[in-house]
Amino acid sequence: MAARAAARWRCWKMFTARRGKERWWITMTDKVCAALVGLDNPHSRGWLTSLQHCEAVGRLVVCTAEECTDVDQVYGSLDALLADEKLGLAIVCTRNDRAPDLIAQLLQAGVPVIAEKPVARMAADIARLNEIAAAQQVLWATAFLNRCHPIAGKARELVAAGVLGRIVSIEGRMVTSTVQQRNPEHWLFDRAQAGGGILHWLAIHTVDMIRYISGLEYKAVSAHKATLSGTGIDVEDVLAASFCMDNGALGSLHAGYVLPRRYGDIYLCFRGTAGDATWVMQDWEGRGDRLIVQSQAEGWSEDEYRQFDLSVGEAPGYGGAAGLGFIADFVAASSRQGTFITNGDDAWQAMRFVDAAYSAAERGRQLEL
Repeated sequence: MAARAAARWRCWKMFTARRGKERWWITMTDKVCAALVGLDNPHSRGWLTSLQHCEAVGRLVVCTAEECTDVDQVYGSLDALLADEKLGLAIVCTRNDRAPDLIAQLLQAGVPVIAEKPVARMAADIARLNEIAAAQQVLWATAFLNRCHPIAGKARELVAAGVLGRIVSIEGRMVTSTVQQRNPEHWLFDRAQAGGGILHWLAIHTVDMIRYISGLEYKAVSAHKATLSGTGIDVEDVLAASFCMDNGALGSLHAGYVLPRRYGDIYLCFRGTAGDATWVMQDWEGRGDRLIVQSQAEGWSEDEYRQFDLSVGEAPGYGGAAGLGFIADFVAASSRQGTFITNGDDAWQAMRFVDAAYSAAERGRQLEL
């Protein structure tokens, strides 16, 4: 990679899996030095591979106590890394109890940061990061990669165009493989290190996607949570939440580490006064690239339904082509102080919901957000 470090580049194109359809252009003048901070997160190795294959990255360094090869430099501390390198990007991918202080140090140094979700154990930690980023005028975002799925973009577009009418009902599921399959000894199942369980680690994606697609904000939440796996963990492995959006729409979210033989039953549905949209994000065959829409809106009523088959392109690393595009788009946005598909406020809003759901479950009552 050292031989590539000084290379200059002009344009980079990324395509969806639909052959011949261009998704976006990213124009840069120089590749950046990027750092991966942490190798103790389930997604660390995936992000490392993405950085190794991303055309926006000219030099790659890693901050870790673990062995790491095929990078330009490995540092044992963030202090040493920041003293030696001029970073254009850092991806922080470590335990939730450690991540906020590392992100804060990077932001204070003026380094744009992508943080693996959920970023922290609680919303207050994320609020502190937003304050630092605002003071330093530096971009940071969490890795809500589902926003980059072309179905998410299509659903958001249809909702904004009024195809569903006024949203009145929202339903989400994030049901996946058991705690036993995921190793109960992992830090993800330790409250002190992780902050929470299934809602905190995986269903936070659903929490974010509901905001992103609907364009609505959460107003109130109530919830029940339980630990039923019998594995000795101290975070919830099953959770059911109900919520209200700021337009009055009602919704539900069911999450659990409960499937002994398959990975996921993951689903989103938005229902409105003119129609509904259903996205099965993970089915029995592992497919998640189909959106089915019914509507009475103008130009739609003659069709029983419309089906959109849209997928993310294949590529090495975390999230495939979406992960590579996420990194490159972030580099482009941070270099010109532009906007990005997600930001620190999105991270705070999602964790704010998580905090409120946990508190509502513990108090046995609905909480306003």
